[in-house]
Amino acid sequence: MGYAVGAIIVLAEDEPDLRALYAEYLRRCGYIVWEAADGAEATALIREHRPDLLLLDHWMPVLNGLEVLEQLRDSREAIGLKVVMLTHQRDAETRLEGFALGVAAYWTKDLSLAELGTKVQILLDSAST
Repeated sequence: MGYAVGAIIVLAEDEPDLRALYAEYLRRCGYIVWEAADGAEATALIREHRPDLLLLDHWMPVLNGLEVLEQLRDSREAIGLKVVMLTHQRDAETRLEGFALGVAAYWTKDLSLAELGTKVQILLDSAST
């Protein structure tokens, strides 16, 4: 469990209240969280901070989540990066496209903060083993 605390997370969410809520909760869990309001910001933060986890909204301005993944596909800074799509999208086609681009999981935005914290912990712990 030690790996996950202090892990670096980039949180890409264009809805400011939701982004603030998630970021504050994850910080209280012991993570370092960088916030992005759009896909271009997310890409820049990933290149600068080399996070362990990217929580990526599907629909964002400038670049959507899938476009972010396409830009990072061959990037050194994204090697080993775990990506989770946080979305309201539930359709199989969208999910398959994301999985093809390396998404580790899809989580819907109706999850509670406790669920978010537990899922992040499990995902990061699995990455360190």
